[in-house]
Amino acid sequence: MNRPEPPDAVAALRVPPHSIEAEQSLIGGLLVDNRAWDHVAHLVTERDFYRHEHRRIWGALAALVVANQPADVITVYDWLQRKAGGADEVGGLPYINQLAQSVISATNSRAYAQIVRQCARLRSLIGICDELATRAFSGSGKGAAVDEVDALVDAAITRLMALQGGQAEAEPQLMAALLPPFIDALTDKWEHNGDAGAVPTGLHDLDRLTSGGMRSGELWVIGARPSMGKTALTLTVSRNTSAAHAVLVLTQEDSASSVVMRQVAAQGRVNLSMLRAPHRADKAAADTMWGSVTAAVDDLAKLRLYIDDTPGLTLMDVRRKVQQVRRRDAELRVVVVDYLQLMEGEGDNRNLELGRIANGMKKLAKEFGLTLVLLSQLNREADKRSGVPQMADLRDSGDIEGAADVIGLLHREFRKKPHETHIKHWAQLHIAKHKNGPTDTLSLWFDGETQRFATWDGPAPTSARYRGESNDE
Repeated sequence: MNRPEPPDAVAALRVPPHSIEAEQSLIGGLLVDNRAWDHVAHLVTERDFYRHEHRRIWGALAALVVANQPADVITVYDWLQRKAGGADEVGGLPYINQLAQSVISATNSRAYAQIVRQCARLRSLIGICDELATRAFSGSGKGAAVDEVDALVDAAITRLMALQGGQAEAEPQLMAALLPPFIDALTDKWEHNGDAGAVPTGLHDLDRLTSGGMRSGELWVIGARPSMGKTALTLTVSRNTSAAHAVLVLTQEDSASSVVMRQVAAQGRVNLSMLRAPHRADKAAADTMWGSVTAAVDDLAKLRLYIDDTPGLTLMDVRRKVQQVRRRDAELRVVVVDYLQLMEGEGDNRNLELGRIANGMKKLAKEFGLTLVLLSQLNREADKRSGVPQMADLRDSGDIEGAADVIGLLHREFRKKPHETHIKHWAQLHIAKHKNGPTDTLSLWFDGETQRFATWDGPAPTSARYRGESNDE
């Protein structure tokens, strides 16, 4: 009988990927020349180091450099003694001095930092795979439900995509580690005369109020009563932004073909009713229509605009759709969900259910680093008052008000006063909540025939001007 082969000694003693030499050289180079910090701070964090003593020394280095204090052998040792409970755990003054003596200059610090970072990513990959394998084995043979398997697959994709994008496992970070990227972002804004990280909506007054537009991690809620134009507004924003950024529109009420038709109408300035029944147009109107449609199709084909018309979405469905687009276009920046009340979730009542969905949407926006625009219906109380709606009018509001970074409530007075033809194109977007800026009520121009929103030019109508003065284009 054959004897079983002994376990592979190397496999039994697998050591996680690391490079002690790169870690020592990186720290040593910074001790010699603090100016190298600017070239490596965005590549490596404290948790990327394999050896515990290197993590602590790096933390001391970071704290001193960010505070504009010299970081050398003596000052790092002193900082560890005063701030971190002593330096004995890191080898004391002799080991810190040995690190400084291990390199001649900091010239290759960036290369060392890349080695340290790649080893850290490999260790994270091993950890993710081990955890997923354990969870998969624990569900085998036990009749795991489909949604449990889907959740496991989604978790795997999410974590692997985060690792691919260079994101580390979530851990509390010291303020000193967060300050350098803040300074970099502030410098970038200064040099570009604005926030380079913001995605403009294309509606100038809204971009001005929000200091440049939509930002990653934000949840925007656009609420309105039926037929006020909230879908048309978000289609306008998606059309404006997808010229430079990838945008995903999840439409639960309309079909994909209907969304395409509305986008063609708006882009080509073609009456939507003519696109719905082109055979009824006379020859002259048909010729004009086809010319406009051809130009619109050419323009729309250049956009990075993704459309999905799956009904009854859950939070897991939205996550999956985002991941599907991210695999095709890593620069997905904006996701539009039309609309909240059509989604499905869990909860003891509908109010609680929608509140959980809203909070989940905020977490999803933050996790994927994108702006999520969530449309919502308003309750009938909004029809009983004059003027713009209020946040309390959000239907089944639950936690929507708390989860949102920006809440915009759309209103068109013409819906209540159709005889006042001079306000036909006037729409108001009441920014009722703006977590990081001012609130205001903005005037927008809206053309219902082509489903197109634009910036309002000139003074907005007021109740005192409702007689005779026209602001139509």
